[in-house]
Amino acid sequence: MKYLPYLAAALLVLAGLSSCLEENDMAYPHVYAEVISFAVEGQDAVSIDTENRTISVEVSETAELSHLKVTDFTFTDAAVCDGLHTGDVLDLTSPLKIVLRTYQEYEWTITATQPIDRYVRCEGQVGDALINLNDRSVYLEVSDEYDIRSLEFTDIKLEREGAVITSYEKEKDSMVPFESFPIVMNCLNWVDVEVEYKGEKFLWQIQVKMVNIDLLMNPVDNPWATHAEVSALYDGTGSPYFRYRVTGSETWTDVKDVKIDDMNVSATLTGLTPGTGYEVVAVNGDLVSSPVPFNTEPALQVENSDFDDWYQEGEAWYPNADADNFWWDTANGGTKIMHIFPTQPTDDIAVSSGKAAVLKTEFVNLGIISKLAAGNIYTGRFGKISGLGAILDWGIPFTSRPLALKGYYKYQPVTINQAQEPYLDKKGTIDLCQIQIFLTDWSEPFKVNTNIGKFVDVEKDEHIIAYGKLETSESSDEYKSFIVSLEYRDLSRKPKYIVISACASRYGDYFTGGVGSTLYVDEFELVYDGDVVKAPGVE
Repeated sequence: MKYLPYLAAALLVLAGLSSCLEENDMAYPHVYAEVISFAVEGQDAVSIDTENRTISVEVSETAELSHLKVTDFTFTDAAVCDGLHTGDVLDLTSPLKIVLRTYQEYEWTITATQPIDRYVRCEGQVGDALINLNDRSVYLEVSDEYDIRSLEFTDIKLEREGAVITSYEKEKDSMVPFESFPIVMNCLNWVDVEVEYKGEKFLWQIQVKMVNIDLLMNPVDNPWATHAEVSALYDGTGSPYFRYRVTGSETWTDVKDVKIDDMNVSATLTGLTPGTGYEVVAVNGDLVSSPVPFNTEPALQVENSDFDDWYQEGEAWYPNADADNFWWDTANGGTKIMHIFPTQPTDDIAVSSGKAAVLKTEFVNLGIISKLAAGNIYTGRFGKISGLGAILDWGIPFTSRPLALKGYYKYQPVTINQAQEPYLDKKGTIDLCQIQIFLTDWSEPFKVNTNIGKFVDVEKDEHIIAYGKLETSESSDEYKSFIVSLEYRDLSRKPKYIVISACASRYGDYFTGGVGSTLYVDEFELVYDGDVVKAPGVE
């Protein structure tokens, strides 16, 4: 899905370009050369950084870094690139530099990474194996309940996908051909495993240490705001369970609803308090493990989500306390040169006091140029003019993991009377509004660039951790409450940015909507309570 500020970007720059040329009639126009898309065969992900002019690709284990065919390469229409074309074969074992030219030259750097998933798994194993690539060694711990002289290995992967084990050390100094899993090996000291990939052989050494694990609590690596997954290792006997408390408290809470898998026991602690320190222990009969501390995530909120604070610059309204406390932006920054303000504060509110935001789809007609401008509001900020468009920063820093977004809205749609490709077929239908939220681990706000057609793609952007939306054409004269649940695509990654947006015309980014469609929004709030919205991964 793509997102625009729902304004006619070309209108923004006419004055800027003309004033530039008035200062120096002989000056060359400053036209940026930016990469829009890039892909190579075997690519899993790509990150295009227009500020630093870098392209970072991540390729699969089966790809050959020295022989990567370019399958997609597009850039600014006004630019040329003599050194790289779609269909070329690249060697990305080291960074590659290319140059895009307009009236100026812009050097870009292409780099590639190739993550390899390595693991060793055997019966009685305690935790994950520690793998050292420098000397191709593996260190793992095994419960002393097992016989180290005949240890059964169930899975080994030490090189790229497609590599095969050719032989292993069954007895000391006795290498034998590998046939199939499980492998039974004598690990009294260490064992050697030979792995082959495309004719090249690699010798790995596996070191095993026997440990006593009557009861061992694992670290709590991924606590959320109101729940946490905990686990422990035990000797396979008895009825283990967990006990937790707030750090410093005298009162413990028992959790006996556990899952047992071989020598592993796990459970989910729910109903926790956000931003609080806890400690948890495993219990099995008279045995009690050492306590493991952890802290729940804070239940962060986005400032001014109730839309009570507004300030004015000239005629334009902004939904923030002031210019130095800026969290939300709108289309007003771009349409103010036409004295049109699609988003404004209103006293028509959902609660007893404060303000709300009213978003209205307007039509801008300046004779030779006419465009739809859909009222919107989003976390982020208008950036700068770029060529014949604009750069917008989508998202603000945010590090917690809410379960949902709730609030109030009121929508009064009209029939879509302005449409452009690819939504010409929407003309004559009732307009839609949209409220959406997504969490990302971008390294910086996403730079939407209307000049080169660069937008967030919620479906394909692998940095999107969680997403939720509300879309409706239902009309109402009264406020309605809503809850938009976040669907998490990854339960372990933590966000760095949050985007919340609302718009009066769902297809306003394509200049398609109904002139006069109006959306009111008020009292947005992030939800963390698992009793209100079921937490992902919690049964």
